[in-house]
Amino acid sequence: MLLVAVMSSPVPAQAQVSALLRAVGNGGSWIRLPVESGRASYVSPAFPVAGLAVEGCVQVWDGHSGSWTLRAKDTVSGKELNLTTGPGEPTRFDYQAGFQAKLDVSVEWSEPRDTTLFMWVGLSTPLTGDGERDICQPPPP
Repeated sequence: MLLVAVMSSPVPAQAQVSALLRAVGNGGSWIRLPVESGRASYVSPAFPVAGLAVEGCVQVWDGHSGSWTLRAKDTVSGKELNLTTGPGEPTRFDYQAGFQAKLDVSVEWSEPRDTTLFMWVGLSTPLTGDGERDICQPPPP
């Protein structure tokens, strides 16, 4: 469900869908979200996902501190993902999309400061998953 983070830049929906498909094909993507006073949020436009089934993993960059609570809701299907994790702690999730999705994501940091959240969102689908690489580990540069 956190695949919305892949699309967290202010670009047209077509470009966001393209970025999402590239990220899935690449096994995931590093995400960057601005955090103000310990909070961040993102709401996507509706975008087609045509029943995409995703195995995912979120891992906050180990250079951060504190704990991170992430809440993602697909406002079309009503499906939700809620997790709390710390830096360097991989957290797995599964998501079965409907025909389209519109995601509302909020992040709360245990420290009420400003920063930029960096996190790896690893993604695999039955079509792209080869079982050889752990999606919780970013590929080498």
